[in-house]
Amino acid sequence: MNVIYAFRYFQVVAVVPPLFLAGFVITIAASAVTLTHDPTAGIEAVTPVLLLQLFSASSAFQIPARRGHYDLLLTSGTPRWQIAMAHCLASIMPGVTSWICVGMLELAASHGARMTFAAGGTCMAFFLVSTIAWATATSISRAPAAVGWLLIMTIPPLARFASPVQLLGTEVPRPLAVTLPAVFVIAMIPVGLAFARIMRGAVPLESAQ
Repeated sequence: MNVIYAFRYFQVVAVVPPLFLAGFVITIAASAVTLTHDPTAGIEAVTPVLLLQLFSASSAFQIPARRGHYDLLLTSGTPRWQIAMAHCLASIMPGVTSWICVGMLELAASHGARMTFAAGGTCMAFFLVSTIAWATATSISRAPAAVGWLLIMTIPPLARFASPVQLLGTEVPRPLAVTLPAVFVIAMIPVGLAFARIMRGAVPLESAQ
């Protein structure tokens, strides 16, 4: 129940600003138009959702907490690990929901013939983006996180190595027994560190400006 309370709290406080929610609605609408005209354009339809998820999931925790936005929750007796879990879920939920919506549109437009949104590479991309973007931004604000992601996505040597867009529509390499655990470990290392910071880190309030 504490997790549910924390999740509802982050809906009220809105860790994902309305601007991003509107952005997801627009990307879904644009995807509907794209897929209606070309049911094979699954990658083009899901790419804006993935990119927006990079910035949406980078919701930060420490800075709003230091400004007193989470005081009621932090003093409610809810375990810190449940607060971290609820914050992560609230941060990534709009993007994941939008991804599923675009997938349903792709299925409808192609009459079930295409499932780019469910390809192994697409699932890996969304999993890595959602978890790593949230984890790496827990101690910083959304702005520097956005700058970092923009640099990764636009500098060619970095983009060729780290851009998740290149995974969209691809199949998971074989053998799965090696690939999937490796992806999970890559994502869970920063997530584990983020949980540790939230659970054990002090949250001193910022002085009034």
